Amino acid sequence: MVTEGNTLSLISSAFRPTEIAIVVVLIALLLLLPPLSGTWLAIDAPWYPPYLAWFGIILLSCWMQCLLRKHAV
Repeated sequence: MVTEGNTLSLISSAFRPTEIAIVVVLIALLLLLPPLSGTWLAIDAPWYPPYLAWFGIILLSCWMQCLLRKHAV
């Protein structure tokens, strides 16, 4: 039986850095693959969406690195 007190310890003990890295890579691919990039690279689109996409990818990568360093053994 999992109670509220055990939930936090269960989440922290089940930390898997590989899964976080895979999620970040999948989000980056989702932003950069042609179906979605076609919407923010349209002729009438403003100039900043590609930069926002890259900024988001960089922020996710930094967050992942900080999280991995904190939980490094």
